[in-house]
Amino acid sequence: MSTFSPVQWCLKASVDVPVMETADDWLANWRQLPLDELSPFALAVMGGFQADRAAWAFSAGYEAALRAMFPQISGGGLHGFSLSEEGIRSPRDLQTLWQADDAGGIRLSGNKGWVPLPEHCEAYFVVCRASGQDGALSVVHMPATADGVSMSPRNPAAFMPELPAARMQLQGVVLDASAMLPGDGWTDYARPFGALEELYVSVALMGYLLREGRARDWPQAMLRQLLAAITLLERIATEAGSDQGLVLLAGATEWVRTLMTRATAQWADQPEDAGGQRWARDQTVQRMWAAAGARRGDRAWQALSPSE
Repeated sequence: MSTFSPVQWCLKASVDVPVMETADDWLANWRQLPLDELSPFALAVMGGFQADRAAWAFSAGYEAALRAMFPQISGGGLHGFSLSEEGIRSPRDLQTLWQADDAGGIRLSGNKGWVPLPEHCEAYFVVCRASGQDGALSVVHMPATADGVSMSPRNPAAFMPELPAARMQLQGVVLDASAMLPGDGWTDYARPFGALEELYVSVALMGYLLREGRARDWPQAMLRQLLAAITLLERIATEAGSDQGLVLLAGATEWVRTLMTRATAQWADQPEDAGGQRWARDQTVQRMWAAAGARRGDRAWQALSPSE
């Protein structure tokens, strides 16, 4: 990996970016980055900075989080992490099931409620449960083109409507046994990915707002705080899986949300600004992970605090 200084890069990079109306527009820009040479953190910073709206900053951070979680990802292909199922609140109740087949492989069936960029992802990491009562959770690496995989496009969301998403149906998808990743699907993959997603998307959004702020001559004091937040998150990324890292992440992302609110106030003085109008429309992004991140931070705080 090449050496990368987020502070120097963000202060020197051009604030001029192309308009990215569609996922194809964003993907063409994303693939211009040296994807196999940069760390996931650098990709989140650069991808967020070069986004022209929150949807593509989110996408850059999401893909960077996947590369942090699964370092085997390479090249310009996009991936997705498929956990959520409609009507399911607990991972213990997941209805996407796998079972061994007669040929020594595995067969996967079920439905996932939300997958991003369904026409662009080349593979998905699917959280599934072993058939039978109290089946353990696992993660399967599944090509998007596998037989039995189909997508039902979701209507555009009220926020970040440019980001396409779909429901995914899996009907007897047959995969080689090597598609099953080692370890527990929840403790080794789903739970840590939640923290990584929060961290890397936050980084990308800070990069995005920093570029927007530089382009609009926002107060230097605010730009310094955006840079400081990126630097803090870089430090946290080195220990994101530890209790200490989770406590720091919870505190850092509370600060991130404060900076997002300040960005909203900056744009309020420019009601005709198209970027500001999109940001106001997309304000829900400020609350993403807030509850889950706080719970992670609370659990980690309890683990670190001495018993009373």
